[in-house]
Amino acid sequence: MPLLLHLGKRNNIEAVPHNKEKMSRLGIDRATGQIYEGKEDPRYLAVPTPVVSQCKLIQAPSDFSDLPQGIDRNPFAWIFREESFDPVSRVRRGRVYQTLGNAGWESALVDASPFSAADLASGRSDGRVLKQLCVYMHCSELLLKPAQGMGMQLAIGTDGSFSTWRILQTESTVGQDVLVILRAESALAVLPSLNESRVSPDNLAPVKQAYQRVLDAAYRELPTSVVDQCRNLCVVLISRWLYQLSSDSSLLGEDLARCMSAIQKHFGQGSHILLRSSLEVVNTLHPRGKENERHRRNLRDVTEEDASLAVHATGFVLREIGWAL
Repeated sequence: MPLLLHLGKRNNIEAVPHNKEKMSRLGIDRATGQIYEGKEDPRYLAVPTPVVSQCKLIQAPSDFSDLPQGIDRNPFAWIFREESFDPVSRVRRGRVYQTLGNAGWESALVDASPFSAADLASGRSDGRVLKQLCVYMHCSELLLKPAQGMGMQLAIGTDGSFSTWRILQTESTVGQDVLVILRAESALAVLPSLNESRVSPDNLAPVKQAYQRVLDAAYRELPTSVVDQCRNLCVVLISRWLYQLSSDSSLLGEDLARCMSAIQKHFGQGSHILLRSSLEVVNTLHPRGKENERHRRNLRDVTEEDASLAVHATGFVLREIGWAL
């Protein structure tokens, strides 16, 4: 009986009868980048050409340092095929594939494309042509993860150029495809751009550095690190903002609690209440990332939702002081 190599993990290959299950296939042409699909073989040209990217499931922060570096260098990475994207809700829908076998590029017969003169000229009597494809199948690895990967992060793209998404839903279609619904994780969607023209030249460098640390941490680090960086940015923003207003250089060395008191002292008791409340949220979340503080105060751990709250609050601070675009 012919066998199909079913790849659960690259170093753990299991032999499965070829006729046991007709799995979804996707093939990428090495020469042209064209996408082929099918059930038993990726023989049919996908028209129109879908948006296809390499991707990686993020199970630890260190995974961000091991992202794919392009299909020629890392043909065994997972593949994400986009079906739809809603820029308003930042929700993306698509199919996920894993490599089929461990051969990388392989020769495969596909139907000659009516749009390609080269295919028609080199086609066999049965109307098929030989192509070098990297072949993938539906991502059964994802289905084996806890909760089928729901709640985990998926990095889409290659090293140095990628975006991070949260898996909201995983489901299998009638065609055995693994369909996922994703939500954007990038802090760029909630943290407004910095209006550098509003920051004095002597304050700009530390403000930009603290701002960039939040962007980096927001989709690369653990929730406690995100809260830490948000608190640091809030301190830098408020101390520099007050310094530009009052010329009091002593504020540059104060912590966030002292800066909040300085806002009240400078503007009055009933002024800038929302600004002070947002700073209080970030400042109060910070001790939850400290083991001893959590034990002493009987606090719960910082969650992804808490980190998101800290980023939103920091974005509000930027807008409230007028340093956001």
